[in-house]
Amino acid sequence: MGNFLVVVPAMGREAEARKLFQAGLGYAQEVRAQNPSGTAENDWALAASFARQNGSGAPVVTDSSTGSWVVAVGTWFHGDGYASGAEERLLQQYLSSGAEKVAGGIEGFFVLIFGDARTREVVVVTDIVGSCHCFQRSLPGAIALSGSSLLLASLEAFKLDWVGCQEFLHTGIIYEDRTCYQEVRKLGPAGVFRFAGNDLKTSQRYWHAANLKPETLRGRSAVDALWERVTSTAKSIHRLYAKPVCDLTGGYDSRALVAAFLGAGVYCATAVSGSPEDADVTISRALAEKLSLRHLYTERAQNISIDQVQDSLALTDGEYDLVDYVSIRAVHRSLSEQFEISINGSFGEVARGYWWELLFPLIGAREQLDARKVSLRRYAAQSGDASIIPPGERLDLVDHFAGVIKRTNAGLFNYPNTFQMDHAYLMMRMQRWQGRIASSTNQIWPCLSPFMFRSVLETMLQTQSLLRWRSLLIRKMLRKFSPGMAEHRLEHGFPAEPATWRNFHRFYPLADYFGRKVRNKFGGRLGFHHAAGHDRIVNPRLQLWRDERVQELLRPANMKLSAWMEPAALEDFLKRSRGENFQLSGQWGRLLTLECALRVATRQRQKYSA
Repeated sequence: MGNFLVVVPAMGREAEARKLFQAGLGYAQEVRAQNPSGTAENDWALAASFARQNGSGAPVVTDSSTGSWVVAVGTWFHGDGYASGAEERLLQQYLSSGAEKVAGGIEGFFVLIFGDARTREVVVVTDIVGSCHCFQRSLPGAIALSGSSLLLASLEAFKLDWVGCQEFLHTGIIYEDRTCYQEVRKLGPAGVFRFAGNDLKTSQRYWHAANLKPETLRGRSAVDALWERVTSTAKSIHRLYAKPVCDLTGGYDSRALVAAFLGAGVYCATAVSGSPEDADVTISRALAEKLSLRHLYTERAQNISIDQVQDSLALTDGEYDLVDYVSIRAVHRSLSEQFEISINGSFGEVARGYWWELLFPLIGAREQLDARKVSLRRYAAQSGDASIIPPGERLDLVDHFAGVIKRTNAGLFNYPNTFQMDHAYLMMRMQRWQGRIASSTNQIWPCLSPFMFRSVLETMLQTQSLLRWRSLLIRKMLRKFSPGMAEHRLEHGFPAEPATWRNFHRFYPLADYFGRKVRNKFGGRLGFHHAAGHDRIVNPRLQLWRDERVQELLRPANMKLSAWMEPAALEDFLKRSRGENFQLSGQWGRLLTLECALRVATRQRQKYSA
């Protein structure tokens, strides 16, 4: 299923709750052009589910004997061998065993919402990273839950959360439980949340990294364990989806992903997007040809319109740069017409010691992670114009993100610093950045990464640091189980296998690779990959500025954001952004995104209150 809305009334406020529920359905119809695929309505809860754009996803499933129901969002797999599509069995297990038992046996990317008629509670279970997004809003007569933060914001008057807004404007990511609205909060990862009346009764974690044993998987055992887990996951996915398409680029993670599918005996098509001369494109094409796989290539869009930007808002809620998401949306809508699920290599970097260069030479030391250094070099590394934010609200981003890292890693300070880095990376960036993309794309069609499954993720997190440093674990796995893919060059020119005296001559591109890493140390977007052919494409910002509707949308006197920003600085920022040499296109795109979201929320709110 793609999305949902649940309203839990306070006692005696059922009429108000029903009005909120109808307003939420109105939002879905007007903004998303969707009617619910199923509903469950009674005096203690009202629920609606919405199918994905490709029509997949189970509606609300109800137990006839108790009146209880379940809404399952995303794609989930139970250890007993059943998965998405078997919601009736899932509901029966909940009724017999409870939410905690169900949560402990499920893997994947999901939010499960159980309506328990016996206790008159709504129980929400989130995946272990919180990648599948679920939000809540407390209202005078009810609590509302949804996969859409923008829908919840539109139900009543709201105020901007300036911490969340600044995080988004500067980095494109919102952290912890924040959204752009003070009244709307995200439910955390690996949680069981119980709602009754207009109150969150209890919340507890069913999984925590502190229960793992880092550094306990070593050598061949670790290599074999990771291969076994990821190929087993590939088989589970294939039993549910017979026609998968896998990302394949020039890097490690997608290569390991495709190797695992082929190693599991699962045929998959592969796909890549970018400019024709990108290394990702040329290498993936050669790899697919070598493996005799069907390969689909999508060239990056040359033109972008404000209509495309606004059409993406219903999927992203304004929590991901709409200008960037236009191309993502186009690729997935095209692929969804030919395949059943999109498989990607997200989270695979956990097996490769991602960002561990910041720990050198004390990699694996049992000491508290230097949160300020990580904040400065990764989370607050992106340049931006803070002058548009009122001085009284302006954050010191380095101090702010250092605090977020420390709070995220509380209780783990005696673990290896590599483990702390991985945990912060998972619970910050992957939960909110990757999770935002995945939660948006899941509304088009199913999307999934085998590397985020609990069994796979725990294997990576518990593997010895020295084996993961410099991607050695993945290199060894590929060499042992997929030597042909290991020998093929990566995007940086050297092969994906470990260096030996026999192949050492193939690693000469490493010198140039590390030289470029040093030169670009503080450039780029939080370490995200930049395509080589980007410069030949007209900047989308300049294309959009040519549209009179954009000019009107970003006229400071008309902007919803103007009331919260420094007027003169905002006007100057927008004036400069019309120039070809303007260096903050990303921040401009996020400013446009936030303005579009505010206009929708304000318009819908005015319509409901009329």
